[in-house]
Amino acid sequence: MIESLITTLKEEFNLTADEILDIFWLTLIRQQSTGGIPSSSKSLEPSKPQIIDDNEKSENVTVTTQQLNNQSIPSPPIPQAGLFNKEPQSTSQTGNELKTFPFKVPNPPSIRNALELARSLRPLIQRVPSKYDATLDENKTAQKIAEERVWQAVTQPVLEPWLDLALVVDESTSMLMWQPTVLELQKLLRNYGAFRDVRIWGLLTNEDGKVGIRPGFGMTVTKQLRSPQELIDPSGRRLILLITDCVGSIWQTKKVLPTLKLWADENPMAILQMLPEWLWVRTALKQAAMAHFYAASPGVSNRELSSIRRVAIEDTEANTQKNEVKVPVFCLKPAMIFTWSQMVAGRGNVIVPGYIFRLDHRPIIPPRSVESVTQYTPEQQLQRFRVASSPMARRLASLLAASPTISLPVIRLIQETLLPKSMQVNVAEVLLGGILKPKEAPKIGQKPDEVEYRFVDPKIRSLLLESAPVPETVSVLSNYIEKKFQKSLEEFIAILKIWTQSEDEAKVEYSRPFAIVTAEVLKRKGGRYSEFVQEIERKFGTLELDAAKEFSDFEFTVATIIFEPDEIESQNFEFEVATIELKHSGLLRRKKELAINKRTQQSQYFIEDLGNGVLLEMVAIPEGSFIMGSPINELERSETESPQHEVTIKSFFLSKYPVTQAQWQAVASLPEVNRKLELNPSRFEGENRPVERVSWYDAVEFCERLSQHIGQTYRLPSEAEWEYACRAGTTTPFHFGETITSELANYNANYIYDTGVEGTYRKETTVVGGFGVANAFGLYDMHGNVWEWCLDDWHDDYNGAPTDGSPWFDDNNNLYEKRRTAVLRGGSWSFNPKYCRSAFRNVSDRVERDFIVSNIGFRVACGVVKILL
Repeated sequence: MIESLITTLKEEFNLTADEILDIFWLTLIRQQSTGGIPSSSKSLEPSKPQIIDDNEKSENVTVTTQQLNNQSIPSPPIPQAGLFNKEPQSTSQTGNELKTFPFKVPNPPSIRNALELARSLRPLIQRVPSKYDATLDENKTAQKIAEERVWQAVTQPVLEPWLDLALVVDESTSMLMWQPTVLELQKLLRNYGAFRDVRIWGLLTNEDGKVGIRPGFGMTVTKQLRSPQELIDPSGRRLILLITDCVGSIWQTKKVLPTLKLWADENPMAILQMLPEWLWVRTALKQAAMAHFYAASPGVSNRELSSIRRVAIEDTEANTQKNEVKVPVFCLKPAMIFTWSQMVAGRGNVIVPGYIFRLDHRPIIPPRSVESVTQYTPEQQLQRFRVASSPMARRLASLLAASPTISLPVIRLIQETLLPKSMQVNVAEVLLGGILKPKEAPKIGQKPDEVEYRFVDPKIRSLLLESAPVPETVSVLSNYIEKKFQKSLEEFIAILKIWTQSEDEAKVEYSRPFAIVTAEVLKRKGGRYSEFVQEIERKFGTLELDAAKEFSDFEFTVATIIFEPDEIESQNFEFEVATIELKHSGLLRRKKELAINKRTQQSQYFIEDLGNGVLLEMVAIPEGSFIMGSPINELERSETESPQHEVTIKSFFLSKYPVTQAQWQAVASLPEVNRKLELNPSRFEGENRPVERVSWYDAVEFCERLSQHIGQTYRLPSEAEWEYACRAGTTTPFHFGETITSELANYNANYIYDTGVEGTYRKETTVVGGFGVANAFGLYDMHGNVWEWCLDDWHDDYNGAPTDGSPWFDDNNNLYEKRRTAVLRGGSWSFNPKYCRSAFRNVSDRVERDFIVSNIGFRVACGVVKILL
């Protein structure tokens, strides 16, 4: 029957052997997921007595066999996790008791593209003869008997998967939130059948601080750690995959590096980084040197990998072999895993990204404790978090402030009800952002849902509540109370009033945190809740929350920002961010099409009034570090985009759009500073189209006039600032993703990039922001429409480039005396998509500063670092 099915699939659908294998594999997986359900014809055994949690309210627990037989069998439930830790329960049954009820919050799948991840491992699916297992070769046995008259069995080795897999899970505290993802990944890899064996190990330190491993992880508790050397396979047929976020103390202190060296010298190994690429620069990976690796033969150890270094080092070969650890690094992206799998399989033309660690270097980032964080004031701690986090993470933190307790189930409840588009990485940003810490140090084997967090300073909660919309914070509080106490908000307030006035000190202390947080949330609501808030303040003292936020000057070294509310008052704005995803459809998913995914984000900006209704919107660009330039495997890249190097950018503002013709005319009408400006220089006229046909000197004059008019310095962005702002945390060729489409940008769409498709070539500029989508910082038209002038002198590559984001000048800094060529970025309406890449710069496209053409414009930057949040 199987043979007939295979023949039919080959003849009627023209399928390959690999495609047929995928169909069979998927069928088996689906059968497993629905297996184990008894048929309706079979009677069910009486159910065993259930063990009910002391805190759980249950009714009609006993279920008879007859009742079960009369009901349909329910489908397997979604995995769920309790919202609260166990708490002492009062034995009193009066209506005024705060009895708590554990409830369930859906725990959705952590890996949403499981099939694509599994398919990305196909290069590793190879069969090799087993050294231990054999099977009878019937034909050769019969032939031997017939020819030699000797009754002796002839055997042949059984074919088995080429590699086995050791999943090593970093058990640092920061990895608790990733346990569900790790367990799903383990199940996926075991079911896929690509590996001979899949085993999971925990990586942690003992009481003496020595790094060791143990079988299993999470709830599995082993008294004694084993040596990491146990994972070494002398035959080289074991793949070691370290799952980590590179945040724990073993990374900051480099205690883990000797273990990495041990594994990397003997076996192929890699790091599966749980955080996305744009967050890697905030982890201990910053201590290592970025590189690319390739392999000359299958299954070689990391020591035997060839490397392409981004920064050359002077050292002897012996010292290099002794002190360096080469480690490929990737995250849960099918494309990255597929490339790495190809390299492990020995595809010599494949290059994968990674890092080179040095054992002889002192830690660059000292381990940071909660005590070191609390040296900052609450305002500074919160500001550090806001500057370094995404808009979604900031919103999640504000809503968490409305919950009396904070744990992963509470976070999931908020995500489900108010932030359905938030991701697990946003949770990581909040929990690792320096504003929260566990109430108690998590224990080995503790469930992540049992860990409760609190703010490092109570005032941070108050500050966050001030920035959160009142209806949403009240919604969070109401949902929490309804689930935990099965009371309405009004009923809960009435009971709190009774408890806080009780003579029982235990009741008063138990109700204290709930009363204070409830009053803090409701203080901004006002109205009928004012009386309750006043009662709580009389009982426990004035709440931290003030009716109006007051700001004072302060400085801190990380961001070197001074906050002065009198200078610029910024405000939030919402915008849509678009990403492009390649999707497969049709029979056997052979048809390719681009899917545009959109999500809503928030950022901050301020508005300059240029007069006559003309406004200039300036978007806040947060400080941060990024890798400037393109990787060597980026399609259609240029050597002028090398070498890649890390650049740290200070906070600044950048205009939301390229300067429009209306804005140009408003500023060109102002008094001259150094040169005359033409009022209508553009070829394609329209007040909301970008101004073009302006030289670099014209753009500088525009900034000078604007600065004098506003009383604040405006300028062209440096080349590093431009690329940082364009990428907005991405590492792909475009901030949209791996390709670009004319549905999102204005360029010569007669040409395609990578997996893109041909589109509309408009042959002219378009209205700024006309496509309705921005990058993650809130900037529009960073790809295409018009080229944009940067402040820097042109250089043929990045050797010797500044790493602080400043403009790169060769000689004198007098802008009007400069005569060398300058830098253009972003591409334009008349150029094909490769010129629109975030990293694009090419020696053939450098231009003189007085060059004027209808596809060159600019946008302005503001070096101001005074912002009201």
